[in-house]
Amino acid sequence: MDLSNNIKKEKKSYLRKKWENFFINIVKKRISDFENENDGVLIVKEKEELNAILEKGLNNQKFKTVVIAIPLNNFDNLVKFFNRIDVIFEDETNVVVNYYSILWQPFFFIMSRIGITHYFENQCYVSKNILNTFLQSTNYKISHYIDESPIPINIFFITKFLYLISNIFKFLKFLSVTKICYLKKRSIDKKFSSMKASIIIPCKNEEKNIEKIIIDMKKLAFRNELIFIDDKSSDKTLEVMKEQKDLNPTQEIKIINGLGKGKYSAVKLAVENATGYYSMIFDADITVEVSDLNLFYTAISEGRGDIINGSRLIYKPYAGAMRTLNYYGNIFFALIVSYITSEKITDTLCGTKCFKTSSFKIFNEFEKKNNITDLWGDFNILFASSFYGLKIIDLPIRYKKREEGVTKMNKRFFFFKNMLKTCTKAFIRFKCI
Repeated sequence: MDLSNNIKKEKKSYLRKKWENFFINIVKKRISDFENENDGVLIVKEKEELNAILEKGLNNQKFKTVVIAIPLNNFDNLVKFFNRIDVIFEDETNVVVNYYSILWQPFFFIMSRIGITHYFENQCYVSKNILNTFLQSTNYKISHYIDESPIPINIFFITKFLYLISNIFKFLKFLSVTKICYLKKRSIDKKFSSMKASIIIPCKNEEKNIEKIIIDMKKLAFRNELIFIDDKSSDKTLEVMKEQKDLNPTQEIKIINGLGKGKYSAVKLAVENATGYYSMIFDADITVEVSDLNLFYTAISEGRGDIINGSRLIYKPYAGAMRTLNYYGNIFFALIVSYITSEKITDTLCGTKCFKTSSFKIFNEFEKKNNITDLWGDFNILFASSFYGLKIIDLPIRYKKREEGVTKMNKRFFFFKNMLKTCTKAFIRFKCI
C-alpha cells in the first residue's frame, strides 16, 4: 500500500534511487502473499510521506509490515523517530529499515564531492553496534538481518555472483555497503498475556500417556484448549482420548482423526481447528515437562519472539533420553539450519514449539512455494519464520527419557534424507534466488 498521494518528493542522487528500488525488491521477496492480499504492507519511500505519517498517524489503518526506504543515516534524531513510530505502529508490526555501513563512509564522502551522491552535513553512518546503541533508549530491538548483496545496485550477473559468494563465505558480509534489518517492539500490550492457546498434541500409539497429559495440563497458568490428533493408531489411543474427554467435561478438549501421514500432516489438521490466538505443539511422549509450556506462553505473550523454539541441547539431556546418533544428528542439523537462516538455532528437531496461530498461513506458503515435504514440520516452520521476518528464539528445556510407548524416530536414514532434502531446497531459496 502506498500513502504518497501527490507528496512532493525529496531530491535523490542516482545511487540513492538505484539502492531504493533494489532494497524494496529484496524486501518484497520476504513478504508473504497473505500479507499482500490483505493490505498488510506499507512501503514508505519519501521523507515527506514519512513525516506526514509521524505527524498525523495512520488513521486506524493496521499493517503487518512497514518498510521504510529512507536510510537511517539521513535521520536527524533516530531515538526520537523510534519513539514516535512506537506510538503509531501496532505492537506486532514488523518494521524493515536499512542503512549505509560506516565502513563505506569515506567512499560516500568522495562520491558526494564529485557530485554522484548528495552530501548531508549531519549524516550519521551506522554499524550494528551503533544501531543497537540508538535502540537501547527505545522500545525497539533488532529482530534479525536480511542477507543483502555486497553492492546496493543490480549490475547484471555481477551482483548475483557476489551475493552467492558472500552467502557461502559469510565473513565477506562485513564488506556489504548496506544493511537491512527487521525491528520489533521489546514490550507489547498486556492484553496478549490473556489470549487463549491451542495445545496441539499429535498422537500415534500413545494410549498410556493421554491421561497423564490431561492431568498435567490442568496445572497450566494460561487459558488453553487441548487438540489431540490420533494419527491412525493401532492401539487404544483414540478410545482413551474419548474416554478422558468425557471424564473431564470442564476442560476444552478436541479430538481429530488424523490421516496417518506423519506428524506435520497431523499438526496442519489441528491448526485448522484451533481457536487459540497462539498454538503450541507438544509431543505426546512427554519427554518435555508439561509445566514448561508456561515458559513458552510467557515468552510469546510478552513479545520475546514470534516463534518460541524449544532447545533440548543447551541443558544436558537426562540419561537415556536421546540416542547418541540422534544427539549428534541434532547438532549437525542445528548448524546447517543456522547457516542457512543466518540465525543461531541450537535445536531444530525439538517437538515443542509455540507461535501465533495466524503464522501458520506463511508456513504453508513457504512449503508450497519451495516444494518442501517436511515430514516432521520443524524445519519448514523455522525456515518459513526466518524467511518472512518472524523472530525466532530458543527456549532451553530439559529433555527426559520416554516412560511409556516407543519412539517414532526409528527410520533414521529415511528421515535423515528427508531433512537433508528440505535443507537443500531452503538453501537454494535463501542463498541463491
